[in-house]
Amino acid sequence: MDFVSAGLEGLGRLFYVVNPFKTSFRTTDEVPHYVSQASSWFVVLIVMEQIILRKRGKLPPINDSITSMACGLFMEINNIALRGATTAAYVYIYEYYRLYELPWDSVWTWVICALGMDLGYYWAHRATHEVNLFWSQHQVHHSSEEYNLTTALRQGVWQGWSTMFYYLPMAFFIPPSQFFVHSQLNLLFQFWIHTEVIVDLGPLEWILNTPSHHRVHHGSTRYCVDKNYAGVLIIWDRMFGTFERERRDEPLVYGLIEQVDSFNPFYLEFFYLRKVFQKMQSMSGVTNKLKAIFYGPGWVPGSPKLGHYDQLPETIVRKKFSKPLSPHDQIYAAIHFLLLSEGYRFLATHYEEFEEWLLYACCAYILVSLVSIGLLFNRNPWFPWIEMVRCLIFLGYQLHFKIFAAETIGINLLMNGVRLFFLYSALQCKIECVHQFRENTQKDKIK
Repeated sequence: MDFVSAGLEGLGRLFYVVNPFKTSFRTTDEVPHYVSQASSWFVVLIVMEQIILRKRGKLPPINDSITSMACGLFMEINNIALRGATTAAYVYIYEYYRLYELPWDSVWTWVICALGMDLGYYWAHRATHEVNLFWSQHQVHHSSEEYNLTTALRQGVWQGWSTMFYYLPMAFFIPPSQFFVHSQLNLLFQFWIHTEVIVDLGPLEWILNTPSHHRVHHGSTRYCVDKNYAGVLIIWDRMFGTFERERRDEPLVYGLIEQVDSFNPFYLEFFYLRKVFQKMQSMSGVTNKLKAIFYGPGWVPGSPKLGHYDQLPETIVRKKFSKPLSPHDQIYAAIHFLLLSEGYRFLATHYEEFEEWLLYACCAYILVSLVSIGLLFNRNPWFPWIEMVRCLIFLGYQLHFKIFAAETIGINLLMNGVRLFFLYSALQCKIECVHQFRENTQKDKIK
């Protein structure tokens, strides 16, 4: 499959060019690592946006931002575990069933692929809003009550499985090399439009999807719902009747119409699946049960396929569920999240060197750790117990396997600092666990 290898190597070299933190380039098998390293630019842009927002007095709460990035890590860890399984169908169709082979080095092939990819994204994105089962994954992206660059990283773990079918027709004539490149470019473009810093882009608003257009898409009031599905080009929404211009005189309210009160990334990823199942169970007859799954989230018996838009709220007035955190908790969560991010980066870079059981164990540890941080944000009483155990597991793993063995004094001092921080975290959580236990014992005696 030379065309696949060439395309993946091209994608790897692309990220080698745009990534300022890149230091070496090895083989095409490591392309997932280079794609993940695009996050270096994400971090730079997020920090710049945070500085601007702070100056404007609109700095988003740290719990929402970390939760968005935690959902992004959930998705990336899933990608490591699956190792490109979602692209296998495209390669298989192209290898055995392609109808025509467009030359991979033709400019027109690249143009056709760019347009086809963007059109496919429009319909895939639209399906995630208009099919209740698919919405169960895409709602994760809309669950944030804030709108900033971190929101772009808040993604559903299994969303790729529900949208891949909209791109497969391209496999009958577009080489996988072009498809892989444009699928990444299309998603990278959409990162920067998740911001309130940029207000208007003038004439470009007629052609491109912009922050203004995408802010509408994330709004939860009536005029915003199911509008502006575009990836790169807003012309698809104008063509298919789903375009809506931002109303500057109406403040946008972000998030789900029925907001979910949680910062637990695991809960955000899967709670709506239970709602789909409950809705299906409540329906009588096989037809209505299937409609509960494959019609729109707003569908009820007797309504149109997507529900009654006129029954949606024109305005929403509500307090954000974000709870204020003490400076200690903010610093604690930020440090642990940064360490987990670095752990993921190490895993994504060296996952082929891990034994299979250890790879999955490390993935599970990172996921549980992200859930633990979410429980801290939710002020869940289970937080200190889970957190104490996970910190002790990290320390035990470090001592037993002697990983991150340092060759320099500086790195060795840094790793000792990390170990001390985990020890401090475990001791703090132990104190909280003892306090909880004593409180519960006293309550039982009173009863």
